[in-house]
Amino acid sequence: MNPQRTVSPLFLLLLALIVGVIGGMIGAYCYGKLFVPSPGGEGTLISPLAGRTVVRVQTEQDAIVNAVAKTEAAVVKIETISISRPRNMWEALIGPQPRPGLGSGFVFSYENRPFILTNSHVVASTEQIAVELMDGRRFEGKLIGAEIASDLAVVELVDAPGDLKALELGDSDKIRVGEWVIAMGNPFGYTGTVTVGVVSAKGYRPVGPDRQRDVIQTDAAINRGNSGGPLLNLAGQAIGVNFSIFTPNQEATTIGIGFAIPINEAKLMVHFLIHGGPWIGIGDITPNSAGFARYANLATDQGVWVASVVRGSAAERAGLRPNDVILSIDGAKISNAEELRAAILKRKIGDELQIIINRDGTEKTLKVVAGRMPRR
Repeated sequence: MNPQRTVSPLFLLLLALIVGVIGGMIGAYCYGKLFVPSPGGEGTLISPLAGRTVVRVQTEQDAIVNAVAKTEAAVVKIETISISRPRNMWEALIGPQPRPGLGSGFVFSYENRPFILTNSHVVASTEQIAVELMDGRRFEGKLIGAEIASDLAVVELVDAPGDLKALELGDSDKIRVGEWVIAMGNPFGYTGTVTVGVVSAKGYRPVGPDRQRDVIQTDAAINRGNSGGPLLNLAGQAIGVNFSIFTPNQEATTIGIGFAIPINEAKLMVHFLIHGGPWIGIGDITPNSAGFARYANLATDQGVWVASVVRGSAAERAGLRPNDVILSIDGAKISNAEELRAAILKRKIGDELQIIINRDGTEKTLKVVAGRMPRR
């Protein structure tokens, strides 16, 4: 009987080391030949086996940095001077006093012209507007149009330079809750400030004691002076206009609940703000409901109740009267002020709108030709 041979553990360990070294050398050789760094820099590989296809790996941090670098030149600081009303006897005695204001805005292009988009509460009722670019250049600003209900305004630079960079406007309907967003502006005068957060919520949210509106809610820090600045996606597109925060005290500092006007609403508004129309002259309205219909003795609980009509307007000429209930415009049902505004702004100056109303239980169709809002 032949004795069984045993393999020394030391021999097995030595063999494993030799195989590992050889395998590592082969792997290093293949890596150096098949995948070589490209001129694109760190994080980029070029594979000849894939027809030299470039594969770039970008982190979220890279995306934020790139978006800011792409857009910061279009974000501006807005400084205003307004004449305040006397708040006490002393101010009444010394007379009207200038009051400085601060906000943000951004350059956008409309009809091949550069304009500044900002909030109405930043520039409306002001005596002077100064716009400062990121590079420090300052220009006088001229208010083109502002609307309180939307809190949007358009400013044009006097003697605007030819090198203004405009922000690309995105699609706010496509944003998703949880998506990263970037807020840019000048909080408390700190020029070119960038804050980052996510879309916390979207849709109709309370933005005041008695008001709800369609907004983008974000936890990106927004403070006094951020108003009018852009809310950006990671592609560097403006998807909102920052305008308000919720705060439980009077200090107006962020607690992580900020609001931006969806950019799609702003897109509808800029034509109106620049050209003063389309406008038909409907005054105050109230959303209808079962309770309101009983209170106002209305024949329907649908639509919106018309409290007033501007005298001499297209709506008055077409026959719209106070106490009418607007049910639809051009086939789109109307249930609140935002839907009413959107239905009108989708048209152009000179277009005819078909408005279905309920008057004392009878439905009527009014044909209204959109015009321009009278300039004061």
